[in-house]
Amino acid sequence: MHFPSIIALLAASAVTVSATLDPCTSNTKDKAPASPACSASKSSSDIQAAECSHNTRVSGTQTFAVWTSTKTNSNGIEYGTCKAYTCAAPIDSEMTAEEGAWTFFWGSGGEDSGIGTDCIKDPNTTECGCENSDGQFIPGSDSCT
Repeated sequence: MHFPSIIALLAASAVTVSATLDPCTSNTKDKAPASPACSASKSSSDIQAAECSHNTRVSGTQTFAVWTSTKTNSNGIEYGTCKAYTCAAPIDSEMTAEEGAWTFFWGSGGEDSGIGTDCIKDPNTTECGCENSDGQFIPGSDSCT
């Protein structure tokens, strides 16, 4: 048997980034929870706000996610960190002003309805598209799986 090969394959599949197309239903820009009721279940870095708002990142029920801007690429696309949570979403009085933060809710907890962001953009061409759950970007599409 080839145990080292099997172990390497299992380890590689364990670190695969996955996201499921499931857009948030409300959002609050430039605010973040002062003290979330739990630790983030998943943290993803170097992603667009639209990736954070359009996709869930945890197994189970994602209740909210907080995206924080960290950089802008040469094409003007902002990137940041998305932290996804499964505990009770914060209410407005538990939110604090934070420039560059964007909180997305899978429920009605946000100040604005809908996703709030633009589309997910190709980092090289800025063309709109979507991303399949395996991470593959599909330019010009809005029907990823």
